[in-house]
Amino acid sequence: MKKRLISICLALLCVFAPASAAFSDITDSSLAQKVAILDALGIMQGMGDNQFNPDGSLTRAQFCKIAVTAMGISDVSAYASYTIFPDVKHTHWAAGYINAAVRHPDLKERSIIRGYVDGTFGPDKTVNYGEVCTMLLRMLGYTEEDVGPFWPADYIAKAQAVGLTEGVSVTDAKSAVKRSDAAILLLNTLNAPLKDDTGATLMDNLASATVDGGILLATSGTDSSLAANEALFFEDGAADAVTRRTAGALDSSMIGVRGTLVLKSNAVAGIIPTQDRTESYTVTAVSESGIQTSTQTIRPDSDDKLFVSRAGHSVGTFSELWSDIQAGDMLTMYYDGLGSLVLMAVLSGSSPAEGNSFVFGVEDSAEIPQDYTILKNGAAVNREQLQKYDVVTLDADSRQALVSDAKLSGQYSAASPSASDPETVTVCGQSYSVSKRAASSFAGLELKDYITLLFNAAGEVVAAYPKSSVNADMKGIVTDVQEDQVTVSLVNGLTMHNMQVSASDLSGLLGRVVTVGQSSNGSVFLTRSSFSGKVEGSWSVADAKLGSASVSPDVQLYVQDGDDGAVTAARVSDVSLDVVPESEILYTEQDGTGTVILIVAGPDVING
Repeated sequence: MKKRLISICLALLCVFAPASAAFSDITDSSLAQKVAILDALGIMQGMGDNQFNPDGSLTRAQFCKIAVTAMGISDVSAYASYTIFPDVKHTHWAAGYINAAVRHPDLKERSIIRGYVDGTFGPDKTVNYGEVCTMLLRMLGYTEEDVGPFWPADYIAKAQAVGLTEGVSVTDAKSAVKRSDAAILLLNTLNAPLKDDTGATLMDNLASATVDGGILLATSGTDSSLAANEALFFEDGAADAVTRRTAGALDSSMIGVRGTLVLKSNAVAGIIPTQDRTESYTVTAVSESGIQTSTQTIRPDSDDKLFVSRAGHSVGTFSELWSDIQAGDMLTMYYDGLGSLVLMAVLSGSSPAEGNSFVFGVEDSAEIPQDYTILKNGAAVNREQLQKYDVVTLDADSRQALVSDAKLSGQYSAASPSASDPETVTVCGQSYSVSKRAASSFAGLELKDYITLLFNAAGEVVAAYPKSSVNADMKGIVTDVQEDQVTVSLVNGLTMHNMQVSASDLSGLLGRVVTVGQSSNGSVFLTRSSFSGKVEGSWSVADAKLGSASVSPDVQLYVQDGDDGAVTAARVSDVSLDVVPESEILYTEQDGTGTVILIVAGPDVING
């Protein structure tokens, strides 16, 4: 009997899967995958306007529609012309689904969802955790005799026992089920075996055919050589990658998922992950004898199958394709149920910047290929100018190493689900999403510790360190004040939004240089600073040179209004002078390579 538990595979895959392009309000890559899969299968869609509303709740009518669709019944027109429950008229949007749940021949014996003793259905009532567990078990064929007489406790316990609740945050029977938790519960249920112990799953109801052991390698959205509504797969037993037609565009967050392909009319509608082992590593160096990663050396057999997305559509052997692997790549190794290696894959098209980022100068740093151009804050630099704890992102397409020294220090005040393995964190009053890969650097850190976050050039959290080891420069300029909240643009390029600060006159800080700090109780305070220090020389705007120093293409420019006046942000394109004299340069900041990253100038540079 096959039992497919999804959460294990997705937890491993989320280290390189990007957030879903389908829904802009989902930042967690693991949830993005789950939602993308359900959306592709037509089981659970968004709320419109590119929103999924992961924290929203579900009504009984909404969940009934989801449950009926998950049972493989999408056409309910035959059940939408009459009324069974007095509070669900035939004109109600969900009448067909609710009536089908009661009278469809494949559903009525399972009693997936029932009305109340007074004969009503309660379509607009919020569905709770106990009710959802009950409905899901009934979908799988379980009855009260199988579960027990005590509702909802017995049903919740049974749902936990068969793996339906793996990965959800809700635990109380009466709590409303968030849409994000509903997605996890549904995907777990689709792959759980039916009660009859035949090895069949609900997934079998959704497909005209299935293909086991498929790996999504690319979609038409990530590979321009694929036609619209085509995707590239590796399939067990196939000698090479297979191009298949898809029932609509598959979301890029599903790239790298290994599982069962769900076919409808010979087109892939989705892919359901399996529990087979998947491991991901960051490559630091490669040779024909093996692959060095940040944690170990992997020595594949010469005939082990390898796919490298930048090398084309062919699956080759390690001996044929090893030279196409590059430092900074995310290498994923797929195993079958017996633990045998099925495929090694470098899916650079699906890798977010964070997946190709590493911290420079530490023990597990990757190597920057010799032919890469190194850009720090937009300016070309050499390796010797990089500093420990810079974050390097390797862009294989442009052959560039993008270097960031953006850091943020402060008190580690909140985390979910745990401080040592977080998906979201709050530091110095700012909240950030954390990938599974970056979360490993939080091991050993505790709430109320003072820590420093390191960011890559895309603004993603890559690592965390104790503040005693790495300390950020928290100097910046106050760019907005709203009642008791301020926004500060830090010199290092980060922006701290809507910080609650206690001060008698916050408006007096607008346009001022400040240093952000935190007291022992976690409250944020700002210390007024003055302009001091600048690079000597005039600024040639066209040549991007200030004296002998290079000026970053992304330089922050501010203009001061009068002596000791507030500063306002400006654009380099607004500068009316070809060469700004040294007398008009009031203050500059440089990064560790000496590149000018901030300029405060007098008003005449704009007014001419």
